[in-house]
Amino acid sequence: MSSHRSCVSVMHYAVVLNLRRFVAPALLGSVLSVMTTASAQLESVAGRMNLPPDYFSRFGGLQPVISNTEGYGVRYFPLPFRQDIRLSVVKAPTYVDVGVTARSNDTSFAIGRFYNTMTFEITRNPYKGVQFGGVVRDNGGLSNFSGGYAFTVLNDRVRILNNVGVAYKGDKAAPYTQSEVSAGYGKAFGKFNTYVAATGRYYLFPMQQQGQASVDLYAAVNVSPVRGLSLDASHFESFTSGTVAIPDFGRGRYEGSTLSATYRLSSGWPSSVLGFGAVRTRVSRDWTNDYTYVHGDLFLRTDVLPAMVGPSIGYRFGPGNAEGAWLLSLVALPK
Repeated sequence: MSSHRSCVSVMHYAVVLNLRRFVAPALLGSVLSVMTTASAQLESVAGRMNLPPDYFSRFGGLQPVISNTEGYGVRYFPLPFRQDIRLSVVKAPTYVDVGVTARSNDTSFAIGRFYNTMTFEITRNPYKGVQFGGVVRDNGGLSNFSGGYAFTVLNDRVRILNNVGVAYKGDKAAPYTQSEVSAGYGKAFGKFNTYVAATGRYYLFPMQQQGQASVDLYAAVNVSPVRGLSLDASHFESFTSGTVAIPDFGRGRYEGSTLSATYRLSSGWPSSVLGFGAVRTRVSRDWTNDYTYVHGDLFLRTDVLPAMVGPSIGYRFGPGNAEGAWLLSLVALPK
């Protein structure tokens, strides 16, 4: 899921496209020609600059943040190193993120200031095998060290994880155990693709004689009635019982649903080099807190970027429709 620089470039090109009726066709043709040449030369540029061969494809995982409610910045901007190292810089209304992350051989690394707290983290969490992790945070934030093992049964459809660890929060230390079982299953019924998943977990804090059990349930369905059109629906619920010694481990009751309709063009319009690539409508319902979110997204497609990017406008309906807010942001969609 490009940097601010790439996102700004896309928005600039969108303006150029929208002004097409006001500029000479020759000028627009020159712009498209330049973009075509830039796209064709990306690979050779990478070679001349000694960049990794897959460097430009890494921009598909970038997450631009341009929102009137979530702040401004970029997450997971790929740095030009052979190892896939990502930079995040985000200024949100209540926090600042500045840090780097990386993942290699099922091991994740993070260092920087995240949610206003200096953090250093190493976590190894393969789907199967030995697990370990350590997180150190300042300002009394949660620090945690753990290790364990995960294995699967029923042809890898069911995963079983057991961890032991110790958590620190402020002046409190709490050893704990974590047991977790998760399973998922997908099946197609004609044009309908369905998926269901469930996760059950239990945290035990023996010294404090506290424990909490939780269950997550998820169901999703997708159908493509005509070429280019995708309809998606999903529902998620979480149930909990018990208490935890460290509040950060606690989970609460939650229920949410989403609906979306996405129409993708087979290529950019009016040009495959730069044009409209997709439109999407999203509706999200937070049943627990009585919020409804409605979004309309327009995506621009260009050969220069591995993902489509465009503006989103939405509205948030508060509890009882007594309050509301407009939501403006930049969104991305894989090609």
